[in-house]
Amino acid sequence: FGVREMGGNDPVTPDTLMLIGSTTKTMTTMLMAQLVDDGIMDWDTPVVDIMPTFTVADPEITQMITVQHLVCACTGVPRRDFEMIFNSEDTGAEGIIESLADFEFFTGFGEAFQYSNQMVATGGYVAAMAAGGEYGNLYEDYLALMQERIFDTVGMPNTTFSFDKAKASGNYGIPHDNNIALEYSPMSLDVEEALLGPVVPAGGAWSNVMDMARYLVTELDEGVAPDGTRVVSAENLKKTWEPQVAITDDASYGLGWIVDEYKGLKVLHHGGNTNGFTSDLAFIPDVDLGISVLTNQYGSLFNQLVRFRLLELMYQQDPQFEEAAQFQIDMMKKASDEVMAQIQESINTEEIAPYLGQYSNAALGDITVQWQQDKLIFDSGEFQAEIRARINDEGELSYVLYDSLLSGLPVKTEETEDGRYVIVIGLGVNEYTFEKVE
Repeated sequence: FGVREMGGNDPVTPDTLMLIGSTTKTMTTMLMAQLVDDGIMDWDTPVVDIMPTFTVADPEITQMITVQHLVCACTGVPRRDFEMIFNSEDTGAEGIIESLADFEFFTGFGEAFQYSNQMVATGGYVAAMAAGGEYGNLYEDYLALMQERIFDTVGMPNTTFSFDKAKASGNYGIPHDNNIALEYSPMSLDVEEALLGPVVPAGGAWSNVMDMARYLVTELDEGVAPDGTRVVSAENLKKTWEPQVAITDDASYGLGWIVDEYKGLKVLHHGGNTNGFTSDLAFIPDVDLGISVLTNQYGSLFNQLVRFRLLELMYQQDPQFEEAAQFQIDMMKKASDEVMAQIQESINTEEIAPYLGQYSNAALGDITVQWQQDKLIFDSGEFQAEIRARINDEGELSYVLYDSLLSGLPVKTEETEDGRYVIVIGLGVNEYTFEKVE
């Protein structure tokens, strides 16, 4: 349904490739389950036994973390996507692993759901090293291992981590992101590639619904591919389905899967968002039903809407989720309208002039704030975004990223007591201060 690029005519077909984002995590844990089958590692193998250089901020926790802990979202390490986004151009597989060295854990294992792309990516790279990969070449080793053990064995000929292969197919979606006004527009594949490269085990695969259907069949048949090949043991595949930490009263996180329920039926699912694609993968083991929905727009509710409508139709229920989804859409639109009412048509050039230039932050690297074609541009190197001025109901001036993958992100300009100019982005624990480079 639909087209591959807004304004174009090329249709989306069942063979159209799209990025599946974090749905890739389920494939990484299937690979890990295979390695456990083969005795190459165990779920409770300490990571340092495979990768002696592995370290986190607390030396005791470094020794405690097992292979399973890397993919359970249960260790208490908070999400730190900004560091991944802002440093992607200079960070390879080993850089992601080494970035964990200053990660602090705020709860005990199993106490709180904390989602970390860097941890799962490290899980994939540790698996590659356990299987004979070499530190310094773990990105290529992981890709080769996934191709051989998962994509080829399951029967997923079009699934790939290669942007070049996806583009060479001639049938791929163009990503679309949205601005604060919720207006979608096409975005460059180069941005997707730069940001996903270092963390491919956590969210970097291209696929289509035909390949994802064969993957779902393998999950539903407890590890047996559509051609009858045993890909992974039922025992270790089901291990990835076991709850590890509660997300809500009804849902838990397993090993790369969300363990949920639908009116009493156990549902395994995982969504995925890249900067311009959304995926949703779900299956119900007890009734042998699975569904994959891929869209080439960021943050789409459409994917879940299709999944729940399928379940409503299957069980002859009146539509319910559509109303809930519409409520979410209405709330998003209301919030957007409120912000847009505060967005200013222009920026006071005199007020912003002292803040133009290059800035640096130890964790996120360098950014530049500059005028480009009458727009104030925030440039991180990995992506660019327009900065707009905003005046709230109390008359207070602030700034915000208007578009790009971080649309809506607050940007504060401050002058310190000693006369230095700084820019602060984010909120709370994810707040970062950039110092101006003289």
